[in-house]
Amino acid sequence: MKESTQPVWSPTPQRVNDSEMAKFIENLGFTDATENLHLWSVTKPDKFWAAIWDQFGVIGDFAGVVVEAGKDISSTAWFPQSKVCYAENLLKNAPSNAVITIKEDATVQHWSNSELLKLVSQVQFELENSGVVPGDVVVAWTGNGIETLAIMLAANALGAVFSSASLDFGHTAVVDRFKQLKPKVLLTCDGYQYNGKTIDRTDEIIQVTSNLDSLELILVVDQIGTRDSLKSFLKFNEWETLNSNPVNDVKYVRREFNEPAFVLFTSGTTGLPKGIIHRAGGFILKHMMEQRLHCDIKSGDVVFYYTTTGWMMWNWLVSNLMQGATIVLYDGNPLFPDESRIFKLCEENRVTFVGVSAKFIDAVRKSGFHPNKSLNFASIRTLASTGSPLNSDNYIWIHENIKTDLHIGSISGGTDICGCFVGCDPTKEVWAGEIQGPILGQDVDVIDENGKSLRDSPGKEGELINRNSFPTVPLGFIGDDGTKFHEAYFEANKGVWTHGDYASFTSNGGFVIHGRSDATLKPGGVRLGTAEIYRVVESMAQIRESIVVGQKWQDDVRTVLFVVLTAGHVLNDELIKQIKAKIKAELSPRHVPALIIQVTEIPITRSGKIAEIAVRETIEGRPVKNLASLVNPDSLTQYVT
Repeated sequence: MKESTQPVWSPTPQRVNDSEMAKFIENLGFTDATENLHLWSVTKPDKFWAAIWDQFGVIGDFAGVVVEAGKDISSTAWFPQSKVCYAENLLKNAPSNAVITIKEDATVQHWSNSELLKLVSQVQFELENSGVVPGDVVVAWTGNGIETLAIMLAANALGAVFSSASLDFGHTAVVDRFKQLKPKVLLTCDGYQYNGKTIDRTDEIIQVTSNLDSLELILVVDQIGTRDSLKSFLKFNEWETLNSNPVNDVKYVRREFNEPAFVLFTSGTTGLPKGIIHRAGGFILKHMMEQRLHCDIKSGDVVFYYTTTGWMMWNWLVSNLMQGATIVLYDGNPLFPDESRIFKLCEENRVTFVGVSAKFIDAVRKSGFHPNKSLNFASIRTLASTGSPLNSDNYIWIHENIKTDLHIGSISGGTDICGCFVGCDPTKEVWAGEIQGPILGQDVDVIDENGKSLRDSPGKEGELINRNSFPTVPLGFIGDDGTKFHEAYFEANKGVWTHGDYASFTSNGGFVIHGRSDATLKPGGVRLGTAEIYRVVESMAQIRESIVVGQKWQDDVRTVLFVVLTAGHVLNDELIKQIKAKIKAELSPRHVPALIIQVTEIPITRSGKIAEIAVRETIEGRPVKNLASLVNPDSLTQYVT
């Protein structure tokens, strides 16, 4: 990728001085920018994470030790013997106007802190009456509403382990996840609205519950009016009856920092979904640091991130209550009834921090909608993007069509750590197409195939790794003795965390993510990232979307490009020539695909990522084992060769 010659955004001196990052640096006595702070954070992790605990006021019992080194990254213990409760840190810091819930039909409800506490108390009473004790598992198969938030907080406050799945998951996907956990309690809804349609989930509820033998309590929310049809098939409690439960002070069970508290599932394409076990205190420290320092979220802010309950960004979003910020929970299609939906939501609720996927920005840009021509975004300070690389064109589009004085924060991490490896910095310039820098506390590097750092070789692509331990290193996988866990992250490059992203440094001190390294193209033995091909191809007016994969072919690998065309265009010889010529001119002859094929749909995962591995497996004739991780698995039939 050719680097920009001018930043797309620069913070004013006032913006820098007012930032949480600048205040944190000043409190520590540093006299220079975040580069010095970052070096200190990875060389003195005990002092850095202690400073996060102290300066941001973590609620808990600190036992005096910050880090206890193990034999490797995964065996390091954080804050051993210290005790914390995630829910306590959220509820005791939540602002008076704690939550705004918005449904696709534009139904809006505001929840004060006292109303949220009352609801959590009533849910907690129900859980205790059902015998939930520390270590039990509570799961939610629900939409992004107040019910999911309340049961998570109630369960966590009791010391239970929590996991959630989006309501658009089919019954197989839900059972594949939750059966591994042996949950005692399930919260679900009879259905939901999406894209203007009402989807009934009662048949799927019957199938899911019949496969979860461990359940002792089922709570069902009446979302679309079909809940009563379940009464002939299963015993459940109606969510609304919890309103009659007594209201007491919420009980907070503080558990040891390194005990399990959450299970998040990966959306891989092989085998059962992997249940990633996260420790009780990891989310508190990691999210507090990322949100305060890197995202500059402050008390009184209003934070919205478009997410479902099946994506790690839901956990990240609700953690903003710890920062004293109001959170906005939206349940529905972000593009319904049109491309203005999310932007109107931000204007109407005076959102200060908004997060969306790169794919969403791309869709809005290509629709021709110009948000700032009809809407006022005076309140928004930062727009974050994740899920896939945000290309240069979209940085510029955001700057020109949303707001010029807007911190564009591209971030990248994963469910694996429920946080970021690289991300934004409110005190530094933003360059189009680049992530600003490493996240504090993360010793991030990019290495070549020989393990050599590429830090001094800007633009050269390699494997993104992390050399140190940090508080959200998972405790492991559900049902695994450690073998699969170590294979997943530590086998490829011994002694360091290999995340599976193909990346490069930039001369501006930032990063570019080029796509998944396990989906990296390697024709003729030359490694090529996928993101740069998308940037070139999707800049053409004839092409709406694309996906590119490497296919084993005649003892080598050939590159195959699939394209979805815009209305009125067909893939003929002339267009194929144009595509190849543009790729050759803007990238290199090695990037030119051997085949270009027209399709009508690109398969995507439930977290909004294009499913390159699933397409690769399909065109090579191998079964895609985890079709449930895809929103549109039927689209793969177009890729059978």
